[in-house]
Amino acid sequence: MRRIILTALAALALGVSACDRDRGDSTVPGERPETVVEAETRVDTVPQEEPAIARSQWRAANEDARAVTGNLRVSLQARRGGPLVFAFATGVTVTAQPYNVVPADSRSGVGGQSFAAVLGGDPRVQVYLYRVISENVTPSAPRGGLCGEAVSRYLAVSEFVDGAGRWVFKIAAFSGDAQPPSSSDPQLCNAYSYTAQ
Repeated sequence: MRRIILTALAALALGVSACDRDRGDSTVPGERPETVVEAETRVDTVPQEEPAIARSQWRAANEDARAVTGNLRVSLQARRGGPLVFAFATGVTVTAQPYNVVPADSRSGVGGQSFAAVLGGDPRVQVYLYRVISENVTPSAPRGGLCGEAVSRYLAVSEFVDGAGRWVFKIAAFSGDAQPPSSSDPQLCNAYSYTAQ
């Protein structure tokens, strides 16, 4: 009897060591090697960029942009996170400080509309919000600043690839005291659309 027990234990020990050798074998259902390396597969549903980082020159794409601002050049004033300078071909220059980034499908404060609706953009992207530091309007500007004769106080900006596969740049200008997003109306002046040059 003792001999049978020792034989059984020896067989069991051999079986366990054989199982240990087969642990990395992919033919064993449900088993994975101890070290798992997986590729990062998360991709933005819509390619998008932070304004003024990848592209700086934009061509006016809608009637308001052509009539009021003309083409646009946007650039960092100093460093990332600092003010941006929006230089429009008609003679309007806006310097603005970023203060928030929100999803485009969030409410803007303009009549219950989302930022995507206000901008005429994609609800799946981010919108960068800016407080206007200064707006310089030269006499050559045919219709005044971004808000006409009113002073622009806030901007909502989004840069992304549209459904046609083009990089687009969208700007909404606000003249009210309420900082978007707000429960009070931030007083949308106009929305301007541009495509990459």
